[in-house]
Amino acid sequence: MSEKGTHLAFPPELPGILKQFIKDAIRTQPEDLLKWSTFYFTALVQGRPLPVTKVPERVYTSDLTPEALTAMHLQLSTKSTVSKQEVHTAWKSLDLPDDLLKHIYKVGCFGEELAWIEFFALCCSYIGGTIKNAMVHACRIMNPTSELSEACVPFETFCYLYKYLAVVDGDVPQWQMDRALTYLETQ
Repeated sequence: MSEKGTHLAFPPELPGILKQFIKDAIRTQPEDLLKWSTFYFTALVQGRPLPVTKVPERVYTSDLTPEALTAMHLQLSTKSTVSKQEVHTAWKSLDLPDDLLKHIYKVGCFGEELAWIEFFALCCSYIGGTIKNAMVHACRIMNPTSELSEACVPFETFCYLYKYLAVVDGDVPQWQMDRALTYLETQ
């Protein structure tokens, strides 16, 4: 503990870092502030994109990007089930197109409440175009502080995502799903 009258020195860049952190936290409104803060400062140290919800001064995009999905995932992944209203609010805050959201709802056959992991998987599939690329995006987004080779998810989560996407795709036979997952489990 410091003695009375002792002046503490702090780095001159600290106020600017904290001010930007506070602005980004207010913009993003993370459900789990401590978890988000860990991702934020790790990304800052590593020079990676910050997990920040974009605001209107950003360049507008008319398409879903990994960065936009990362921001949504940070907001909504703390719950296993989310409402369409929660998804819609997060979606609109990123200026994403309504027709794409409706398409994802239709493909997923979602009701008013939906499993976040399934919606997330379909978004990854949209971004990636193939199941393989969707799984790569899912692993990267679920582990934003990891390098690609280290961007792992629990095997049960990986299996769930892969099986869900394969069933929705409709072109992957059960034997091929089982064979792929059995191979990965032994690795």
